[in-house]
Amino acid sequence: MKVCKFGGSSMANSEQIKKVCSIITSDPDRKVIVVSAPGKRFDDDTKVTDMLIDCAEKYLTNKDYSDALDRITGRYAEIARDLGLNNNIIDDIENNLKTRLSMHYNSQAKFMDRMKAAGEDNAARLIASYLQSLGVKATYLNPKDAGLFLSDEYGNARVLPQSYKNLARIKSMDGIIVFPGFFGYSLSGEVVTFPRGGSDITGSILAAALEVEVYENFTDVDSVFVASPKIVKNPKPIKTLTYREMRELAYAGFSVLQEETLEPVFQRGIPVNIRNTNNPSSSGTMITPTRDNIEYPVAGIAGDTGFCSININKYMMNREIGFGRKVLQILEEEFVPFEHMPSGIDDISIIIKKKYLDDDKKSRIMERIAKELRVDSVSIEYDLGIVMVVGEGMKKTVGIASKVTEALAKGSVNIRMINQGSSEVSIMFGVSENDVNKAIVAIYDEFFS
Repeated sequence: MKVCKFGGSSMANSEQIKKVCSIITSDPDRKVIVVSAPGKRFDDDTKVTDMLIDCAEKYLTNKDYSDALDRITGRYAEIARDLGLNNNIIDDIENNLKTRLSMHYNSQAKFMDRMKAAGEDNAARLIASYLQSLGVKATYLNPKDAGLFLSDEYGNARVLPQSYKNLARIKSMDGIIVFPGFFGYSLSGEVVTFPRGGSDITGSILAAALEVEVYENFTDVDSVFVASPKIVKNPKPIKTLTYREMRELAYAGFSVLQEETLEPVFQRGIPVNIRNTNNPSSSGTMITPTRDNIEYPVAGIAGDTGFCSININKYMMNREIGFGRKVLQILEEEFVPFEHMPSGIDDISIIIKKKYLDDDKKSRIMERIAKELRVDSVSIEYDLGIVMVVGEGMKKTVGIASKVTEALAKGSVNIRMINQGSSEVSIMFGVSENDVNKAIVAIYDEFFS
């Protein structure tokens, strides 16, 4: 058995959906299909999820949302008609959307998750209907009926342990199961979504629960590349990555996989195969527990923006027992996760994604650090980007950091901080947001040109 996930670009229009269904039916082992909401048909197009968010925001602010709703239903109706489906499925989707809007809600976050989930939910209904029209035994399966239960964290949910046992029952179901990605249900019965891009996570959970041979994740590229093709011209493709390498790269900006995807399959050692819907004959990239063939010490280079750094200085900090714990406790009590924590003997920097730090939280955190920890100074630095250099082979190769810093110097990129974990699988370089792409090109040229 295989679990296959198809991303938004694979669901964008009827032509893409026909390719998807051809891939599904070409391999009898492809039994469980996870789908995303329809994505962009062209560069300036709007993803269905973004259309749903716009509609929901208009509804919440008492603005006229009728045009927004019509655009969403029209998008699905166009796909359905082009697939030769009758009006029943179009009516079902329209009624589904109107029902979501009319249902009671007691928090905006709950309402927003209910609306966002409509993209994947109705895409799954559409795919199941089309497969049935081809004479294929296919069943749409709602996550609630399947027992996919998530934590009560709207927009940022995590799977609950009992879900795996519940989902294992899918093994006994006949035919092809079409499962909507991105969302599940809280134990109280409310729709809850994963972070954006969470259909990848749904596929991984199902793959783990069903203990499948492989989790196939279909997107719009032939493989994972050493660096983003949007930044580096014709980058080198990667045949095999380890879980650790892919996790680091996804976290740092590789959009091929959502960064939380690998946890469920990692626990069970299930390989993930990144493949291209538009070129299914390509073998793609395999993500595996380990790899023996390490041709280059660096496997990938990725970068991301949107970070800030809280910089704390206190003389004799290194002698104060529990100082780091107290800093992190303040962040914990404000529900702010941190990314990296490089330090010296008298100073420490906490790297945080700006999205977690609104003005109120920033003020409270800075004030608490200053007063409760009696520091000499505390400041916040914005416009920070990070560049990750990743590779299992780095720990066996002398001089990687030296080559990277030399490359950045040649590229006129100033390094604001460096952090390396004990595993030596990745090195983080903090640079100005404006220099992230320039840094990636410089490092790529140093190792791969």
